[in-house]
Amino acid sequence: MNPEVLSGQIPAECGLACVVCRTPEHNEGNPKRVLERISELVASGNYRELYITSNGETGRSPIFSELVRLCQEKGVSVSVLCATQISVVPGLKRVEVSVNAGTVKTAHLAIKKAKDLRIPVVVSMIDDGTMPVDPESVANDYAVDGVLIRALQQEGRSSRSGGRTQVYQRPGSDLGMFPSSCYAELAGIGYTSDCISHNGEMVPLLGGVAIA
Repeated sequence: MNPEVLSGQIPAECGLACVVCRTPEHNEGNPKRVLERISELVASGNYRELYITSNGETGRSPIFSELVRLCQEKGVSVSVLCATQISVVPGLKRVEVSVNAGTVKTAHLAIKKAKDLRIPVVVSMIDDGTMPVDPESVANDYAVDGVLIRALQQEGRSSRSGGRTQVYQRPGSDLGMFPSSCYAELAGIGYTSDCISHNGEMVPLLGGVAIA
């Protein structure tokens, strides 16, 4: 069966400098090509959900609003990985909010805005292996619908790897096609995905080597 999720990493600016960020060059890439490629694939009718990530703050990308509009017109759900409230817009299927030492203040505002808009929220955190992390406890602490604990990867600003990936979804919640299996630490977990890099290329995983 072909993947029903399309994951796109879009070029975007960012005012944060998280030490676990896997994309050290914010706003790097070809937004025009990314928009063209994702638009083509969404128009094919093969995908039920577009999962938008970025190499910055997703909502700051010049193509973010256009992608959301396009998908809403085509009846394709949109989910977003972000760290600030600028990326939280009406009509999203879910918002995955990155919570770490560098996003504590902005993440809380993003979570609040999503709740105000009645958008399901997932807290996304990094496990570096130094101490156990219980995803259900995190969900209760933040009163959210799901939690994604990501194993730390030696990529971007991170100089080492560690921890383990865990997924929690509150019973009865609707998080759409969660999680999207588009990063190395999520391979084989959740929904398989076709991936578009920040240069508009089809890649096996986001952060991987282009195959087309």
